[in-house]
Amino acid sequence: MTNAEHRQIRQRIALLERASVLFDRHGASVPLVIAFLNGWPTEIKFYPELVVGNAWMVILSLALYQLAAFALRRAIAFATADIEP
Repeated sequence: MTNAEHRQIRQRIALLERASVLFDRHGASVPLVIAFLNGWPTEIKFYPELVVGNAWMVILSLALYQLAAFALRRAIAFATADIEP
């Protein structure tokens, strides 16, 4: 691998790392904004509202976004470890 290819790969990994940090920081707000705009409940008063209403979708969305952020962090860790000489 030439130095130019190595530098280009490092730049792409750095860009992906910055995007991952932003996603990790602000990614959880995306489902909340969608829920707020769709008029989903933002407050749970008792358990049957959670089950019957759509509040469980918001909770599941938050969990999925956190798992996606974790997967991005792991992918970057593996990519940087693979590039290191």
